[in-house]
Amino acid sequence: MTRRSAETITALIREGWNVHHPPYGYTTMTVTGAQSRRGIPRTRLTPDPRRALVVQDVFYWRAITGLSVEHITARLDADHDRYPPPGTHSSWPLAAVYLMLTNIKYTGYQATGTRDENGAFRPIEQWVLSDQPAHRTLVTPALFWAAQDPATSVRHDKEAR
Repeated sequence: MTRRSAETITALIREGWNVHHPPYGYTTMTVTGAQSRRGIPRTRLTPDPRRALVVQDVFYWRAITGLSVEHITARLDADHDRYPPPGTHSSWPLAAVYLMLTNIKYTGYQATGTRDENGAFRPIEQWVLSDQPAHRTLVTPALFWAAQDPATSVRHDKEAR
């Protein structure tokens, strides 16, 4: 990516615009009157009524009940009517659940640069986030961070008491 292109994407992210495909649980809405120089309409994320609840369940299962990604995937695959797989998949890929659990966009912020070329989290100081929440959150920041380390989740804290 060229430096100028990267700077443009950074500016759009900081302003809260969606510049990538929407993550599972969201769809895009076109903002009337907001366009790029080329006339391409600008979009924001909005919850997908059917899939947003799936995202919330996945975060709950990971952060609160401490389920592994494998167990979450099995639970999702047990009821495709309630938990429709992403895209054209006929079942839930482990990678889709992992990517969902590590996507900060579910907290309401637009983001880019959160991962390195190997898919690992970059240090938070290197992330580019919107200056303020840009869309409706599907999970609280506390639940998001608890899902990153379920060993420190609410469930485990209660067990220690």
